[in-house]
Amino acid sequence: MSRAVYLHAPTAFAHRYTFHDRDGQDAFDQALARRVQDLCGRSLRQASRFIRLAAVAALTSVREAAPPPCTGVYLATGLGDQRTPARVFAQTRADLNAVSPFDFVNMNSNTAAYYIARLASLAGPNLTISQGLLSFEWALRQATIAIQGGLDHALVGGVDESAPSPAELERRYKLHPGESPGEGSAWLVLSTEPARAMGRLIDMRWLSASRKADWRQVHERVGALAAQDPIFVSAGPRVPQPLLAELIAALPRATPRTSAAACGDYPTASAFAIAQGLRDVSPSPATLLHVSADDHGRFVTMLYQSGNTL
Repeated sequence: MSRAVYLHAPTAFAHRYTFHDRDGQDAFDQALARRVQDLCGRSLRQASRFIRLAAVAALTSVREAAPPPCTGVYLATGLGDQRTPARVFAQTRADLNAVSPFDFVNMNSNTAAYYIARLASLAGPNLTISQGLLSFEWALRQATIAIQGGLDHALVGGVDESAPSPAELERRYKLHPGESPGEGSAWLVLSTEPARAMGRLIDMRWLSASRKADWRQVHERVGALAAQDPIFVSAGPRVPQPLLAELIAALPRATPRTSAAACGDYPTASAFAIAQGLRDVSPSPATLLHVSADDHGRFVTMLYQSGNTL
């Protein structure tokens, strides 16, 4: 990378989701409402739940890192706002006249990114990126390209909320056996400034699992960087276990890190894994490798360092 990209203020806010009959809000919804009130001083009553979920983690990162107004916003989502369209469509089918005009606004794909920019007073580039299971990876790539092109700060993150019902989740997002649904929002502030950084993004690679030479290059790159520092490896849900085991076995001192128990499985869960991993490890020196995959055999590896390796 021609300009070093440093990672600031990683924030991860997510949980595994279980469907059950309940009266009122569950604990996650209550925590979300309290955090919105704390950050914004109000409930954002006109915003959808998806927008509030995105804003909570994004504004937490902004509060910690205090980036300048020229900061760009790069929001990734695999499924977008699910609950608002479901409610509007149900009301429309029932021929009800109770649809709120704010629902139509909130269904726009870039409304959440607009809210974040407005609430944080950020006037830089503003993009919403949706590329399925690799949505966060594409957003991180676009933000990194912008940094390489001269942008000094970027706020990049992923957000996806649970479907309104098990049937809808099954239709919209096919879970594999043994996977638990989840939802969450996780963000990083990217910067060219090393001061107060918690880590540094070293490399991103787009691979095919069939090319052994590509994976050997990943092994060599990690091994050359790690020296005597520990290596932590995390992976998205679509990464085959044999490939992950082979990758870990080829790296000295490598330890797997899992986040599925905390956040469950959703399209932008890689954002949670990276932000939480960096938060847990820093300020200790360590090399962290995250591997993501989609259902079409495409892989992305993201290599970053923490601690005194800056």
